[in-house]
Parts: sequence; C-alpha cells; structure tokens
Amino acid sequence: MSRTKKTAVLVAERGGEWSEWVEPLRDDVDDIAIVLQRQGESPSELATRVRERVAELQLEGALVAAALVGGDRWDPDTLSARSLMIRAIVSQMVPTGQGRLFLDGGGRAGRGRHAMQALAAVVEDQVGGGIAVLTQSPAVAPMPARAA
Repeated sequence: MSRTKKTAVLVAERGGEWSEWVEPLRDDVDDIAIVLQRQGESPSELATRVRERVAELQLEGALVAAALVGGDRWDPDTLSARSLMIRAIVSQMVPTGQGRLFLDGGGRAGRGRHAMQALAAVVEDQVGGGIAVLTQSPAVAPMPARAA
C-alpha cells in the first residue's frame, strides 16, 4: 500500500524570524522545503521562486502545511508578492481539501503584522473550510497529531 508523501513549505522574507517554524511544521510531514529571500532579491523574484518550488513539491506529494514569515516590509510590492505566494501554496492544498497555512507577520505589533492578518482574512474567505489560515506564532500553533 503506497502512501502519499506529505510536505510542508516554509517561506521567509528577509528579516523574518523563520527558524522557530521548522519544528512545528516538521511534526506532521515527511519533508519540509525552506525558501529564504536572498540578499538583494526583490519580493516579486522571491514570489517567482516560491511558485516554482511549490510546483516541484506538488510532483513529489501532497503539500499539507505552509508558513509565510514576513519581514519588515509591507509596501505594495511586498503585499502583491505575498498574495502571489499564498495563491500558489493554497492552490496545491485546495484539491485535497485540507491543509494549514500560517501567515506570520512577526511578533512586533504594527502595520506589517496587521497587513498579514488582513491577507489571512481574504484568503480564508476564498479557500473554504478544509484549509486553515492562521496568524498564530509557532509556540501556539501545533500541527495535528499523526495518525498511527
């Protein structure tokens, strides 16, 4: 009996505190892909790389979890790139009807975190009930228990 490989993707913009997401994402998947924004890479270039990586992951198994960790920017270019990345990620989860998408705007209060919460609200309205869109920190965002 074959089992579909479960994968998570962790995307981090420059300045985003992403390392605390590795273990919570790893808890319920077989593999985790990490995409970090490179020095000097624009938000749209990062979005292109994320879309390409998510397409590759789809060929390897089911994308069941993802975290987008925002950096300090929240300008229109960054928000547009985030939207493209989220769309690519969620489009891989919708066919299975399940998944978890974490949108982390950082621990500091401010416009960046509010922008990520606004994106979460829009995505939640569009994806339906099987995909959870959360803006929690990794300390309070456990993955579901593994089936035996």
